[in-house]
Amino acid sequence: MSPRREPSESIVMDMICQFNKMKWPKFEDGSNSLGYKQWLRKLKNLLKIIECPERFNVHLATYQFEREAKFWWGTVKA
Repeated sequence: MSPRREPSESIVMDMICQFNKMKWPKFEDGSNSLGYKQWLRKLKNLLKIIECPERFNVHLATYQFEREAKFWWGTVKA
């Protein structure tokens, strides 16, 4: 028998599984504001489709950052 998870842990795992099944857009160019706005709009729509609780949105969104965007996020999140 597997260990019983806390409800919040189950929700997190479910969100991660749903998130990984979808083809999420990556965002790479931290200086492209128009590209960012388009990416963000698309990502918000996908998060609504999977009924993602708002408290996970930033974590799941920043997981899609690559290259310059990942560097940028590292400087602003602190």
